[in-house]
Amino acid sequence: MFQTDDKNVIENRRSFVGGSDVPIILGLSKYKSQFELAKEKTGLVPTVFEGNEYTVYGQTMEPQIRDYINVINETNFQPDTVIDKELCIRGNCDGADKTELLLLEIKTHGKKPTMEAYKAQMQLYMYVFNLPAGWLALYERPDNFDAEFDPELLKIEVIHFDEAYANQILQAIELFWKRCEALKRQPDMTEAEYYSITLEEKNEIAIVASEVQKFELQIQSFKETESQYKAMKDKLYQLMMDHKVKSFETDRCIITLVLPTEATSIDTKALRESHPRIAKKFEKTSPKKGYTKVSVKKTKEVQ
Repeated sequence: MFQTDDKNVIENRRSFVGGSDVPIILGLSKYKSQFELAKEKTGLVPTVFEGNEYTVYGQTMEPQIRDYINVINETNFQPDTVIDKELCIRGNCDGADKTELLLLEIKTHGKKPTMEAYKAQMQLYMYVFNLPAGWLALYERPDNFDAEFDPELLKIEVIHFDEAYANQILQAIELFWKRCEALKRQPDMTEAEYYSITLEEKNEIAIVASEVQKFELQIQSFKETESQYKAMKDKLYQLMMDHKVKSFETDRCIITLVLPTEATSIDTKALRESHPRIAKKFEKTSPKKGYTKVSVKKTKEVQ
């Protein structure tokens, strides 16, 4: 990890949103939050450039991959840069072929490429370069970081410009800059305060969050009651077992003793360990819906 004192580089990064910033702004990055990025853009924390073996490998392979693609496909992809001062966006693409109207984005990656982040970055680039489609060149990085180009490791996916998605990205960038301006005025702003800022004058997030909080506190209270209920049911079960009572009636409930049974299931962990190929054959990937996680803060006891 290293830092730079080059004022031009720092100011350029602070003044514009680049392709690598888009996944962070959209919440697709696992390395940095939007709040952390905003602190860098506003100069509240130093702008840090992380250099490691992965980035060095990518820089080494990029020209080789681009040259190979140009030769094989008779294209003329060349690195290019566009700056939109009005929207404060900077696009540095790995290649643009203005004749073929194609963008090229090269990614050297591990076993699981972060496709959503790559595609979001390409949508921004296709917008600023005014190109209708792009090639996402995915080069799987060898374990030994062999820098000799191997065409077997290269796959190309065609990505088409999605105007609706691009507009979402532009709106997210607009909101990001609005939050940065607020952060400049209030440098001690909390992360919660930062994310509560919206494009609308009326803070809809804060309003809905307040309602969610109300229900969450009710649910927490219910969980405590449910825990007591389960404990009491267990006690009743044991009493009915001890006294050989199969059924008991109150004025409003009929309580029935249900004896223990056995259920047969497959030990998936043991199956994967003993027969990984068979287990792999029957694996199924299902989409998981996103959600908001709510955690109740612990209150300090007043002494």
